[in-house]
Amino acid sequence: MDGIDPDTQPSMSVHEATQKVLRTDLAIGIGGAVLGYAEAGTALVDVLAVVVGFGLLTGITVAVVEHDAVPGVYPEVAALAAFIVLSGAVAGLVTLSEASVTLVLAAVLSGFGVGVIANRALYGLVFDVPAYRLTRVRETS
Repeated sequence: MDGIDPDTQPSMSVHEATQKVLRTDLAIGIGGAVLGYAEAGTALVDVLAVVVGFGLLTGITVAVVEHDAVPGVYPEVAALAAFIVLSGAVAGLVTLSEASVTLVLAAVLSGFGVGVIANRALYGLVFDVPAYRLTRVRETS
């Protein structure tokens, strides 16, 4: 390894970056969905609307951040705003739901996982991974 200049190493290919994004996001999504199910089990059926709703909200939020959908706003700022909105949605769900807090939080966790999986399946398997995400992966490698 002596004589190898790290600045001259070829950068990660698009295929490698795409594979890394798919592996990472699918692991996060499956982890969230499984942990939420492990906490609540079949009781998630009672709060299925929370799972589906939070899954949609998460998927849309990730897509907005990755596609730079808010012109003139840095994606990191959009991600922070999305985090605040998602946190507010969780607080609202916990407050308004008649189900126990534990069940609602398990449903939110499962919904988060499902949303991440759905987003990455759409923008990773059906369509290309957004350039913003590929650039971020390449920068961290």
